[in-house]
Amino acid sequence: MFNTFNHEKSYRKLFFAGIINGIGDRFSQVALLALILQMTGSGLSVGITMALRMIPFLFFSPLSSSLARKAGRKTIMIVTDLARAVIALSFLAVNNPADMWIVYAASFLLASGEAIYSPIRKTSIPAIVSSKSLKEINGWEQVLMGFVLVIGALSGGVVSYLLGAKAAFLLNIVSFLVAGWIISTLPSLEGEIVNEPINKPNHEKYSELLPVIAASSFLLMLMLFELIIPLVNGIENILISVYAVKTFGKADLGVGIFYSVLGLGLIISPLFTRMVKKRFLLFSFLCIIGEGLFLATVSQTKAFWLAAVLFCMTAVFSGVGNTLLDTVAMDTIPSKWHGMYFGITSMLSNTFIGVSMFLTGIALEWFDPRFVGMFGGVMYLAAGTFFLLWSLKYSVAQEKRKLIEKAM
Repeated sequence: MFNTFNHEKSYRKLFFAGIINGIGDRFSQVALLALILQMTGSGLSVGITMALRMIPFLFFSPLSSSLARKAGRKTIMIVTDLARAVIALSFLAVNNPADMWIVYAASFLLASGEAIYSPIRKTSIPAIVSSKSLKEINGWEQVLMGFVLVIGALSGGVVSYLLGAKAAFLLNIVSFLVAGWIISTLPSLEGEIVNEPINKPNHEKYSELLPVIAASSFLLMLMLFELIIPLVNGIENILISVYAVKTFGKADLGVGIFYSVLGLGLIISPLFTRMVKKRFLLFSFLCIIGEGLFLATVSQTKAFWLAAVLFCMTAVFSGVGNTLLDTVAMDTIPSKWHGMYFGITSMLSNTFIGVSMFLTGIALEWFDPRFVGMFGGVMYLAAGTFFLLWSLKYSVAQEKRKLIEKAM
């Protein structure tokens, strides 16, 4: 993995820009949620803010592909970083409950930038990375998310507590500027289409891709996965805080520990991913089943530290599964469709995870957290088994050839 990381110089810069960007965003998120609760004491205000961070993905993620095609991926990523730095300045003006409109407006605009930025960044990976390195590089993407969770969530809370929320907001602004500068040093993020005999002009049209998805049961399976798994994942996201505070009585410290062990699990997941040499699709769905088993066990455990270990193992399985599935998608789907495909999947996954978090919040008003957690674990088990059985009918190599023929 480290040899691949050193060899892929362009990705290395993309990685460090993502680390800085992500940690800065975590700083801001932790400080902002704490500030909202201090000013309003309202859980509803927190819920509205979190919902506003999800809504833009529904509208802007599908547009990212056409924007990148017209202006270039590198340009759009730099512009969105600079724009978000300017927007983040508005948080410095928040001082009392009357300023909540600033929080809502800025949260929506920042998330809009992320909705454009994220699919373009993901599309850039197969464009600048050699196909033989995709699995290792997707492993590094899980490491990135792990570092963001461990460093961003914990240190963001510490900075906000010691120096105040506005110090965290300033660091977030600086992180956007530094990340944008790193991206500016990249020669290009466009890449070249290699070993794909495509005769048509490389213009992305949803009217071309959507019928292909409808006619390909393989692509339908991948797309359905992006619908169902986020619905379950939202349950886990809400329960992390609820378990820490209400079930185990560990308050903010427990939340920090749970997020840290999730990050640790993602960081070490590539150690297990490297053991998988073939049948990526099969093992990715087995990992979903593994997640379900651990989440169901967490819902019944009585010991806080045992729950922390189980959350760590859940993240390991999640990291391995995500790496393998992303590798299959990047390698199988023709590169001319990457922008549209990852724009659509980003829209679906973020929208449905937002819906899931909202519904989970309502469910927790009626049901015990442990019951909701068991339900989430069972849902993971059912979804993993469903997709595993569905995937057995496919040869990834054959599906790749079919899709290349349709792209001609």
